[in-house]
Amino acid sequence: MEQMIEKKESNLAVVEFKSIARGIYVTDAMLKAADVNLVMSSSLCPGKYLTVVEGETSAVENSLKVADEIGKMHVFSSEIINSINYKVIEAIYGKSTDKISGSIAVIESMQMANLISSADEVADAVDIEFSDFRLARGCGVNSFYIFNGELSSVREGARVASEYLMSRGALLAGRVISGPDPEVWRWIRSSLCRC
Repeated sequence: MEQMIEKKESNLAVVEFKSIARGIYVTDAMLKAADVNLVMSSSLCPGKYLTVVEGETSAVENSLKVADEIGKMHVFSSEIINSINYKVIEAIYGKSTDKISGSIAVIESMQMANLISSADEVADAVDIEFSDFRLARGCGVNSFYIFNGELSSVREGARVASEYLMSRGALLAGRVISGPDPEVWRWIRSSLCRC
């Protein structure tokens, strides 16, 4: 029997469109042009569209080239993020933990590619689990992620994320909550719409 090897990192192309219709159209072209996996494809508030694809470096580069060529003036931003920790990709996919142990940190930014890169820095630096990863859905233009773990890891992760985002002028907020009250966590989870 073949032993399964756990995938540790991959590459992402993140494309934000000014038009929902053009975003859907271009996303289809991106997937047809390159051997990439669709991580996320969703309308955003207000009236934008976000596509995130994952794969080998050359495939991701090719999909981004197609997005820029076909999307033209409808591409608001596009970026490749190389060697990203697969824990971040899974969190964007929506595979995050519902269980909170220890403390939590909330990291917020308006710049999605920088936010994703900051999460990669955190995942590489400390032992945490992502509890939520929200890229401008139901949040206006703001995006955020929440991670949890031991207080020392969460504090260090929040420091790493904040420094990364501040160095790029992209930090809106970063907060650590030591041992959140179960009711706070229950209301956080129930208030995070999936729109």
